[in-house]
Amino acid sequence: MSSGIHSSPARLSEVSRLATLLADQALDAQIEHRPIPDLQLRALVEAAELLDAYGQALPPLLGQVMHEINTERADPKRARRDDEIGRLAWMLRPFRSKPNERH
Repeated sequence: MSSGIHSSPARLSEVSRLATLLADQALDAQIEHRPIPDLQLRALVEAAELLDAYGQALPPLLGQVMHEINTERADPKRARRDDEIGRLAWMLRPFRSKPNERH
């Protein structure tokens, strides 16, 4: 029995749905000039990477948030924080299974 996400399009659909909800919260935080928690940013980045790895289009809100994150990376004040998140994601990559691997 395969527990991989590749065996169920419904699971990718759920990732997309949840990422949209989380992206909506992130955009609300930006509008209200509140910081987006690091865990939320990581979850959004990981959802985008997962959907991309399976050839799924990013939901529009997630795409917008990813664009905003990339735009903010140009801001030197945010660059350090984003670099730390990026380093963490890079360090964790060896522990993530590839989409076509079965567990």
